[in-house]
Amino acid sequence: MKPLNFSKSGSSWIRGNTWLNVINLQLSQWNSAEEAKFTINLGISIPELHSALESLPFKGSVKEYDCDIRLRIGRLLPKQTDFWWAVTMGTQPAELTKEVFAYIEQYALPWFDRLTDYNSLAAEFMEEKSPFKAALAFNLAGDSSSAERALTEALKTSNIHSLPKLKRIATKQGIQIIQ
Repeated sequence: MKPLNFSKSGSSWIRGNTWLNVINLQLSQWNSAEEAKFTINLGISIPELHSALESLPFKGSVKEYDCDIRLRIGRLLPKQTDFWWAVTMGTQPAELTKEVFAYIEQYALPWFDRLTDYNSLAAEFMEEKSPFKAALAFNLAGDSSSAERALTEALKTSNIHSLPKLKRIATKQGIQIIQ
């Protein structure tokens, strides 16, 4: 991962300056001596969005679960389903490594490269049905009308108990609440 400018931290690899790209190797909880499975989780940490969401500060280096946008690599594959690699005594390590790196290069890196500005991030949040995060991303991009539309959608679809917090954050961020 070093040739791709990632540095290792535990079971994750992290790269970036302002927006951190995180690749995490997750082992299955059902692994045995005969077979171990793993998948790859991806995340992007965006400090301004993290702050706008009033998220807690990170403890140590950023983890995939701390990221503001996350997914498993299987969602990027043609079938768009969860995907796990299986490792057995017959697995050839060099072939497995080659396959994993190919998946990272073919699917993970383009996802990271596509999400490098607030507008693309907002579009991804809308696609993922996270309109409140989209509203904040549109707002950070300076697109107040899209932020207001996304906020309206978020307020319509969110749990009633979360509405006071969403409205407070929206007001604090300067997003107009349209009744």
